[in-house]
Amino acid sequence: MSEPIVIAIDGPSASGKSTNAKIIAAALGYAYVDTGAMYRTLAWHALQQGVDATDAEAVAALCADWPAKLVNREGSIWLEVDGVFPEAEIRTEETSAAVSHVATVPFVRDWMKERQRSCVQFGNLV
Repeated sequence: MSEPIVIAIDGPSASGKSTNAKIIAAALGYAYVDTGAMYRTLAWHALQQGVDATDAEAVAALCADWPAKLVNREGSIWLEVDGVFPEAEIRTEETSAAVSHVATVPFVRDWMKERQRSCVQFGNLV
């Protein structure tokens, strides 16, 4: 069996990466992974737990104990949090402000890379 194909799209925020990735994934029949949404989900979870997003140690500790799991929902890979798939919740101004801090924590970045790499369990990805 061959290795899954992974197409990565890079660029600045609000440049259309997600829009184009969804179109490409749908056209090719690949699963879609929004890595930014993964960081936003952790930021939202931190806010729900009352963790200060600017406290790198607290964010890392929360992430280390986070029982989130990857789920393929209709061709999109999501982090499920306690049975919940936060969609609108991760797009709020509060979450956007928090994610800029959460995403800079080295432990979080390593944790996310590990999860993102494991998305190949779902097959070909964009």
